Amino acid sequence: MMTAPLRWLGHALTLVVSNPVIPREMKVRMRFARTFWLQGIYLLILIAITAIAYYAIFAVMPIQNPQELQMRLQEFYHTLLYSLVILIVLIAPALTAGAIAFERERRTLELLLLTPLRPMQILVGKLVASVAFLLLLLTLALPVLTVGILMGGATVGDLLATYALLVFSTLHLCAFALYCSACNRSSGLATFWAYVGVAVMLSATSWMAIVEIVLGAARAVRGVVGMGMAVQVVVGMGMAMPDQVLFPLASLHPFAAPVIKGMPTKLFGVTIPCWLIGALFSLLLTRLWLTAAAAKLPAVYRTNFVGSLRRQALLLSVLAILTFDALASGVPFMPPAGRLTSAEVAENLLVFLMLFASFVTPFVPWIATFGEHEGKLPADDGWFRPLRMFQPVASGALPFILLWFLVTATVTAALFIWRMGAMPLWLPVFAGAGYCALCLTFFWAIGRFWSVLLRQLTLARWSTLITLLLVTLLPSTSEWSLHSPFFNLSAQNFAPFMERSVVCGIVVAFVTALLLLLSHTLGSARRRPQRG
Repeated sequence: MMTAPLRWLGHALTLVVSNPVIPREMKVRMRFARTFWLQGIYLLILIAITAIAYYAIFAVMPIQNPQELQMRLQEFYHTLLYSLVILIVLIAPALTAGAIAFERERRTLELLLLTPLRPMQILVGKLVASVAFLLLLLTLALPVLTVGILMGGATVGDLLATYALLVFSTLHLCAFALYCSACNRSSGLATFWAYVGVAVMLSATSWMAIVEIVLGAARAVRGVVGMGMAVQVVVGMGMAMPDQVLFPLASLHPFAAPVIKGMPTKLFGVTIPCWLIGALFSLLLTRLWLTAAAAKLPAVYRTNFVGSLRRQALLLSVLAILTFDALASGVPFMPPAGRLTSAEVAENLLVFLMLFASFVTPFVPWIATFGEHEGKLPADDGWFRPLRMFQPVASGALPFILLWFLVTATVTAALFIWRMGAMPLWLPVFAGAGYCALCLTFFWAIGRFWSVLLRQLTLARWSTLITLLLVTLLPSTSEWSLHSPFFNLSAQNFAPFMERSVVCGIVVAFVTALLLLLSHTLGSARRRPQRG
């Protein structure tokens, strides 16, 4: 039983230790003059920020007492640290955004793929070389940040923990930029989409990072001045100051690294260092983006990367949901077991169902569509075959979409029911789950319709995405909106929700059946001349 983990560990070490791409990329990067110009400008910016911050924090206003001095020292240290985080976040995507696109522009990608190296070795080598340069930039900033440590604003342990979390929180951003590089033929276009994607990814976890930053500031005030204003606000809300991280996924956000550092979090009664959770999720996300990038290389058509991507997406979704147990165990004002009624538990679960259906929806255009792409013929083998949900065929798309939704919804419901200690009213919960599954089936039917009509994968994906935006966003305030059943959601009376779910469900089922009939008719008409 130990052979599989050892084999996986040996494979991972082979990708890094004996990878010839890493030394080559590092040598090539250091041969260009722009590399040293970048380091010089980077250091000049940090030095200028240090001088300006020192003058603004210490020279403008006189220091009245030792407590104020300590607060200003911490403010000076965090100003330098957040300035460094901003620079790293701006530089990191550009380090890998052109890694594959440059090879295409120089017409050397085909030669690189003809070598005995596997696609994953090439991608890992380019990623590790870029992260190594990122570590060099962080090392160059150490003398500047040491000023804040020598003045008493922080300790060496705080700085090292922040550095470690910062590296892991930018690793998956670099991996995403590498994926953008594999998708685009131009390095400029790859860089543009890399920064757009990084902005979206940071926005997705920004609310968790903001909560942790605010709580970190309140802890700092409590440690320096006792019952300061931030602590009074928290106590006034009826809650004690948590001494643990409430949102472990905030560790994926680089701007939360200076606050989280080596703080612990608690999951299912077990205290775990938060940086460990951040490192785990960062590595899993990095593997996901590397797998997606490998699927875009022209030498891997015979490899089933789709199944690997789908399994990784399921694993990441389940693990991400489980991390929210830290919020239930860390916030004292969470309702105790048995405090919520069955109707209130059902109402909360229905909200979660709607959120998870909304989460899966943006991925439907990339899962449900099929068609010709770069000379590869489409694999349309039917509508619904559950055993093929992890294969790159059309019949496995709908089973995977429904499995993804049901697994995430089931894990969330089990965690919430366990924490609340009360069973929900199952009839409205099942009705809401069925309605959400029917809406996802409708979205899949839209993707299948455009795939059969256009027969080009890229056109089908964008047409499906635009159609979903029109369907879900434009009539959002109308009574015929897909969200309208949830507008009538109330724990006092579920009858309006049930009635609206039935009416909207019948309409959605009719439109879905119509789309499938049109798709079948059009597909049969196009296959008939080919047989003749």
